[in-house]
Amino acid sequence: MSDDEKTRRISTRKSSDTNTEIDATVAYPGLKDPTSPLPTKGRDDAAQTRDEDYTKINRPTKSSSPATVAAGVTQSPADEFNNVEPVVGWLVVIDGPGKGQAIKLGFGMNNIGRSSQARAALDFGDEEISRQDHASVTYDPKGNKFYLQHGGGINLTYVGDSPVLQPVELKGREHILIGNTKLMFVPFCGPEFVW
Repeated sequence: MSDDEKTRRISTRKSSDTNTEIDATVAYPGLKDPTSPLPTKGRDDAAQTRDEDYTKINRPTKSSSPATVAAGVTQSPADEFNNVEPVVGWLVVIDGPGKGQAIKLGFGMNNIGRSSQARAALDFGDEEISRQDHASVTYDPKGNKFYLQHGGGINLTYVGDSPVLQPVELKGREHILIGNTKLMFVPFCGPEFVW
C-alpha cells in the first residue's frame, strides 16, 4: 500500500520527560475515517489515554466563514441564533411527498426547488419539481405583500386550477400545486404584523 492510500492522523501532545509539545504523525493502512477511534492493538491503556487527552478535532460550523475559521474564531450558539433571518411565512405540504412538512419563507425571493440549494427546498422525493427554480414566492417588505411566480422549469405551477404565467399576489391560504405536491401558503407578515 502506498503512502497516498494511508490515512494519517496528526496530533500534538506533550512529551512526558521534556514537557514540550511534539507533533506525532501516525499512518494506519486501511483506516477510512480519520475521525474514527485509533486501533488499540498492542498499546497500553496509559499510552492511549495520554494520546486522547491531547488530540483535538476542529470542525467549522455551517455559518463559519473561511476567514473566521482560518483565524480560529468560532461563533457561540447565541451568535448563530442572532444571524437567523426572521420568518415571513410558510409553505405547508398538504398532499404528496412530504405531507405535513412546512418550509420557512424569508424576506425577498424564495426560490422553490427540490435541490438542497433552493431557499425553499421541497426535497421530499417529487421528481416532477425542478431542482432549483421551479417557482418562487417573493415577500416585498415595503409593500408588505407576497407574490408567486413561475421560475422557468418545464412543469407549470398552479394556484387553485389556474397556471401561474405571470406574478400572482398571494393573500393567504391559497393552494399551490408544484409537480405532484400540493402546498398551502400561510403568511406570517401581513396587516397585523411586520418585522
